[in-house]
Amino acid sequence: MNRYFTTRQGAVRRLMAIKREGTEAFRATVIGRQSDGSEVFGLERVLLQLRVGRIAYFSCGNSSDRDIVFVS
Repeated sequence: MNRYFTTRQGAVRRLMAIKREGTEAFRATVIGRQSDGSEVFGLERVLLQLRVGRIAYFSCGNSSDRDIVFVS
C-alpha cells in the first residue's frame, strides 16, 4: 500500500490518467471519502466530487496493489 499527498489539481490529474488507461480503468477500484465522512464509489463519481472539493482522500488500485491519495 502506497500513500501519496497531493493538491486537488494533482489528484484530478492522477484520476484522469487512470481513466485514460482504458481497460486498466475498468479493473481499478476507486473509493473516495468525502470530508463529511461519507464514501463515494467509482472513478467518475470520485472525479466529480473531487472537482467540486468534497473529497478528503481516495484509494485506487486492483487486488494486488492499492494506493491511497490524500488531497490537501
